[in-house]
Amino acid sequence: MKKILILISVVLYTVLFSQKQNDVSDLKVRYYMIMVSDSALLRNENEASVFSYSLLCNADRSIYADETAKTFYNYLRSNRGNYGQLPINSYPKSKSSTYKEGDKVIVTLPIGRKDLYRYEEPDLKWELIKDKQKTILTYSCNLAKATSDTGKVYYAWYSPSIPIPEGPFRFKGLNGLILEVYNEEKTIKINAVEIAKVKELIEPLKYASVYDVSKSQFLKKRKEYVIDPNTSNHESKYKAIGPDGKEIKIEKQESIKVKENNLLD
Repeated sequence: MKKILILISVVLYTVLFSQKQNDVSDLKVRYYMIMVSDSALLRNENEASVFSYSLLCNADRSIYADETAKTFYNYLRSNRGNYGQLPINSYPKSKSSTYKEGDKVIVTLPIGRKDLYRYEEPDLKWELIKDKQKTILTYSCNLAKATSDTGKVYYAWYSPSIPIPEGPFRFKGLNGLILEVYNEEKTIKINAVEIAKVKELIEPLKYASVYDVSKSQFLKKRKEYVIDPNTSNHESKYKAIGPDGKEIKIEKQESIKVKENNLLD
């Protein structure tokens, strides 16, 4: 009986230790995301919306979010009803996040300034492009292409020398870390600017309030924004398109197609 109890204790310790190890990152990658209405504006900072994100990851789990978002949402949950006066620089520019555990990729995105929606992203099917290479942050990278479930085409530069199938947002599943992603229209670009070995806790952001939906429900809700004729009205229900819950800088009279080019899905 004593031997059985010892064996059970050893097994439980092993399981718990393994789980704890899976919760800790191996790498931290900082990315910049640039969103513009026209690919010709990518180098014009005055016409671009720029966001900073961090990816904490290991081979099994990851969290991708604004660098200040974790602290901000932890504070909100811990001080419900008693927020006090938050300094303006404590607000994250982006409310969105992507949490991966095993094969599941869970995305949280805003529609409007307040409402957050959480849903599961399907896997991307990658096509490797031969004879295309370039160097990013001293790492040799290969090129891959994917068409998303919404019909958007994306290109990704990934490094097999960093054998973690990770990357920004939903862009994962290649045999190396993704260091750059851009869409076919070149209105969205995400590029790594720093890679470091760190041991930090990997966990989803603790939002105060979020709606759990299917992706189709999210897309339907977002489509209502895209076709909302009252977008320029301050009373309009939807005021956002970027990950910060704000409208991307484009002219009001520009077509819906231009707006859709700034949607990351």
